[in-house]
Amino acid sequence: MNMRFKATLCGVSLLLSGMLLFVAAMHYQLSAITALIILLIIAQIMWLSRLFQQAQQFPEQLFRALANGDHTLGLPTAHPLRKDYEQARSKMQATQLDAQRQVQIINALFNHINLPMLICDEHGQVIEQSTAVNKQLGTKMNNLEALKQGNPDIFEFVSTATTNQHGTFHWHKNEQPETLYVQVSTLHVQYRQYKVITLQSITEQLNTKEQQAYKKLTKVLTHEVANSITPLASMAQTCLALIPDTLQFDDQEDKDDLTLALSTLASRSSHLSDFIREFRQLSNLPVPQLHTTQLCDLLDTTKHLFASQHPDVDIEVSGITHTMCTLDVKQIEQVLINLCKNAIEAVATMPNTAPKVRLIALHNEHGQLCVDVCDNGPGITEQACKMMFVPFFTTKQQGSGIGLSLSKQIMVQHGGELLYLHRSEGACFRCVFG
Repeated sequence: MNMRFKATLCGVSLLLSGMLLFVAAMHYQLSAITALIILLIIAQIMWLSRLFQQAQQFPEQLFRALANGDHTLGLPTAHPLRKDYEQARSKMQATQLDAQRQVQIINALFNHINLPMLICDEHGQVIEQSTAVNKQLGTKMNNLEALKQGNPDIFEFVSTATTNQHGTFHWHKNEQPETLYVQVSTLHVQYRQYKVITLQSITEQLNTKEQQAYKKLTKVLTHEVANSITPLASMAQTCLALIPDTLQFDDQEDKDDLTLALSTLASRSSHLSDFIREFRQLSNLPVPQLHTTQLCDLLDTTKHLFASQHPDVDIEVSGITHTMCTLDVKQIEQVLINLCKNAIEAVATMPNTAPKVRLIALHNEHGQLCVDVCDNGPGITEQACKMMFVPFFTTKQQGSGIGLSLSKQIMVQHGGELLYLHRSEGACFRCVFG
């Protein structure tokens, strides 16, 4: 029922009421003034009733207009509420667009930054996460409980954090260990608590610092030791040369002892000089000269080198073939030689076991090219695992403690890593190429 029809109906009602009032006034002999007053009262009541009905219908009209997409709300152009509504609607649209823009910016940042970042609610549910989370942690986080898989201590640290806190933790991602710098920030929005968590890998930075520390230590040690050993070796050789064959002692054994002492001093001094020259490689390792080469050719060369010297050891090359890679052939060859030499020496200590050494080319879970050097020897003790890459450390009577440390440094300079993988049988070292 539209407004014009309602107005017409109201006019007709008022006209009928006037006619009835005129008939009643004639019948009851009322004065004209009294009849007019009564008529005005009736008109006022009908007008108020009409306003009340319009007031009741106005919200319904507003909601119906909004539901139909009528942004004018069916109001006349001159209606005072229409202008206020237009202003309110403009502000709401601007606020909505601003909120959408902020959400898009946040999503773009999450997808752009190469940093694992999580936002979780007070119940530990992850509501936002960057794309780097899956790459860094090897899994997509839906709940903080997933952190337990890598290290339960990280989950405990993040769950109990109530202020801005940070810490360093080990993270076990499959077989490749990582060191993570974890930072937690808390914030409150509309009486609800949220946590922003970043998990940054600092393994590469720690390796670099470690190698730099070893280089400085090596330079100091080799310089000081060389300054002492070189003159000792020279003097021992000179003393041996100065002893005449005709020199007589009261006891011939005294002459023999002197000759043996000087010979031993000269021999050991020469051995230490050779050791220092070899150890200087750690501090003077040249920058890799990268060239593209076939990885399988490099592995085959290493196999043939040891197969001819150790025919009793079963040396096998397997895995992916015809893979081109960019590396310093001489340096990587040295790494493979060091690892194979250690493996062959290890299997030699197992007389009742058929000695085996495997060189396996593969891609790890991150798509990185790797070479595993595995044996079926006795393996490596837990204590030795903690120290194996430290210069000078060795479990061999004739070892120098340089081979693994030098090999690790070569792999780090290639942008990769040298890892020890725990196996149920024997030892296994993985060369990871960056």
